[in-house]
Amino acid sequence: MLNQSLPQSKKRISWTDDEDKLLKQFVHKYQNERLGWKKISQSLKKQGYNRNTKACRERFFNHLDNTYNKSELTQLELDKLFELIKIHGNKWTCIAEELNHRTDQDIKNKFYAHVKKVFRRLLKASFQTTESSMITAKLQPLLISSIFCYENEIDQKQIQIQDDMRELFKSLIRQNKSIQIGEKINEETKERVKQISVYLQKENQVYLQNKIIRKQKKLKTKKKHTSSKIKFVYNEFQQQKILNKIQKKQPIFVSALKKLDFQYLDFYANFANAQNQLFQDKIFEQASLCQPYQITSINPFVWQQPSNKTESNYQLEQTSIAYIHSDSYNYSTLWNI
Repeated sequence: MLNQSLPQSKKRISWTDDEDKLLKQFVHKYQNERLGWKKISQSLKKQGYNRNTKACRERFFNHLDNTYNKSELTQLELDKLFELIKIHGNKWTCIAEELNHRTDQDIKNKFYAHVKKVFRRLLKASFQTTESSMITAKLQPLLISSIFCYENEIDQKQIQIQDDMRELFKSLIRQNKSIQIGEKINEETKERVKQISVYLQKENQVYLQNKIIRKQKKLKTKKKHTSSKIKFVYNEFQQQKILNKIQKKQPIFVSALKKLDFQYLDFYANFANAQNQLFQDKIFEQASLCQPYQITSINPFVWQQPSNKTESNYQLEQTSIAYIHSDSYNYSTLWNI
């Protein structure tokens, strides 16, 4: 059974009556000019209709040009078409010349539409599913085209199909080209349909994965090319800028001087504030103990090596702190700290 998780093809936008009318006018205007279809496509885009050259050409020949036969294929034409495909493969120009005044694109579209219709009815008869239309719609046109392509034709765009699977699909379509809706098929045909369905599922997935990889590579190459182009333009701009400076006798390489602002730390002010706070705490402590006021003088940068580790704290305190009584009136000691 074909995998139903495959992405569907893009939905086509139908042509409006106004588009058809404009297309006829532009064809009449540019039909005898070189690159006429390109000019027709550009003219439609100016009118707000985004149609490429291929879409314009196919729309005109398949639907608007009354000089060609666009009616449905008769049973005789269909039988003859299958015989011509055996001879010419998918060379639609050669096939169209031997049919009843039809265009090559019209023959191609009608044939592949008929192949899909036959395969859709075979799937429905084999798997008893109502989603056969969705399954066949997910099949890539190039996959079916590669099965019916001219065997001696070398085309890189074609998908490599195994010879036994190619013949199996062709024989199924030929033998059941006139199958009707709801018609039953034998068990042998069902097994053959299941076999080709599994194979087409695999090839369809591989083709879609390769298509995504090709698009990613193409996008990557495009980005790389764009980046190189931008870099080239920037280098040219820089070179022109240097030349202009040389002509004006200006310095080429100039570095801007930037002033570095550091936070100013007033170490001495902070140290003095800490000393004053220590003195105030000592005075309040002595007052609370009802002891005579004493002014403590601290010499923070005097340090002596203690005699041993056990007496280190005691000696450090003795060498770094001196007590001066208030009756000595040694004010210079207090204010010179």
